[in-house]
Amino acid sequence: MKSIPRSLAATAVFALASASAMAQSTTFQNGSFESGLTNWSTDGDVLVTTSGRKIGILSTASLDYEDDAPLGAGFNNNSGTAAVDFSFNNNLAGVAVGSLDIGGFAYEGSALRQSFMATAGQQITVKFDWAFLSSDTANADFGFIAINDTVVSFVNTASSPLVSSFTGNFGDFGAASWVFTENSYTYTAASDGAVSLVIGVADIGDYLGTSELRIDNVSVSAVPEPETYALMLAGLGLMGGYIRRRQKKGGVTAV
Repeated sequence: MKSIPRSLAATAVFALASASAMAQSTTFQNGSFESGLTNWSTDGDVLVTTSGRKIGILSTASLDYEDDAPLGAGFNNNSGTAAVDFSFNNNLAGVAVGSLDIGGFAYEGSALRQSFMATAGQQITVKFDWAFLSSDTANADFGFIAINDTVVSFVNTASSPLVSSFTGNFGDFGAASWVFTENSYTYTAASDGAVSLVIGVADIGDYLGTSELRIDNVSVSAVPEPETYALMLAGLGLMGGYIRRRQKKGGVTAV
């Protein structure tokens, strides 16, 4: 029984390692909030649940006004920090307020942000789980993602699945009945350097009716370049061909 030559094995291993490295070559961290808000910067009413499943929760709730009258001021605020009032701020976690005027004027909101490194031409896939709740039935409050300031609204008060009628708070943080949906986006880096990822919630049309976005399992990965796939397939092809030839001659032992 003969062994596969070390050079051939090394070629295949290098190819596989290259593909794996390309798929993970970002600096994004703590997407499941197991370390709280470490590595994230926040703006507005943002917190992470402290028991059970760790989930990022963002709302449009103020502290000083009755957003959900007749409930008291700040009733649905979670963190003790008010949502950002766009009358006094021209951005939300670095995203221009004008970019959030989707379906009407944006009045207030909250967001979290993290940047990661990418190289020019690299395709980036962003995934995350979300649940959206709202007591605003008059306007299209929404949850959004912004990658390098390009804003996409992925859910609003007219969307499904959505529970949109509340007379109290939004429920126990540990509730097992929450329905989460996974979203996926692809972004191609225009240049080398940092890419900004912002996920947030915005109140449209007025300050009334709190909306809340819950997120989890945020991940950022780089799609391997075609050359990397070619190298990987070439390495595997070489190894496969060698094994078939040796088997015909009496067997082979893999290293």
